[in-house]
Amino acid sequence: MVKNIFITILFLVSTACCYAQLITGKVKDAKTNETLPYVNVGIVGKGVGTVTNIDGDFKLSLSGHESDSLRISILGYHAQSFLIADLQKHPGALNVSLSPNSIQLKEVNIGNRKYKQSILGNTTKSKSVRAGFTSNYLGNEIGAIIKIKRAPTYLKQFNASISENLSDSIMLRLNIYNVKNGLPDKNILQQNIFIKIHKDEDHISVDLTPYHIMVDDNFFISVEWVKDSSGHGLKFSASFLSSAIISRETSQAKWEKIGIAGVGFNVLAEY
Repeated sequence: MVKNIFITILFLVSTACCYAQLITGKVKDAKTNETLPYVNVGIVGKGVGTVTNIDGDFKLSLSGHESDSLRISILGYHAQSFLIADLQKHPGALNVSLSPNSIQLKEVNIGNRKYKQSILGNTTKSKSVRAGFTSNYLGNEIGAIIKIKRAPTYLKQFNASISENLSDSIMLRLNIYNVKNGLPDKNILQQNIFIKIHKDEDHISVDLTPYHIMVDDNFFISVEWVKDSSGHGLKFSASFLSSAIISRETSQAKWEKIGIAGVGFNVLAEY
């Protein structure tokens, strides 16, 4: 009898510990109190993370990361970070309100110079060499560094060729970063750019002119899987002897160079 009671208590304690490792939460706009979809939620520097759903909800396992931090971020808002050890002391849903971040737009000086248009990056449409997302986690991101020919350069259109698309629909987010020490650094966009891809589509074209994106140096452009079907159902054309693919497993993870082929991402630019 005593043995059975001990086993029951041990089971209940173990179950409670498992639940303490799993965190659920909701992210809202601190000003409007509206829920925020597609917010990046992840353990800083680790391949553990996710993206909030359309209702601003998320769920994430914190097991084994007691000494790490959880970061919650999205363009246009001040990010928030939490010590995981503190979160585990107070189990329960984590309700987060992010404050809008007012971004000062970069001043653009237009002179009398005649501008040229050119395609920058990898224009391959290969069906045999392909590259896809490196994990099946929401927030997984892949891209490539694109070299400019002259500063300033204005980004007009993003293009990518799709070699395989088995998913019914996938929601992606387009991101553009400056480059530091050969890896992406800070996102230079002022607002989120989302891309909806349907089954059997063989290319992506995104008009960037409404976003007034100007770069003064080489930049990194990527797509991030944020919603819907398995990201592994989508493959992009790729080629050898081009800029290496750079990826991160989730939105707060470290960037890594992977493989020997470059993904077929390119930008119509004016300079």
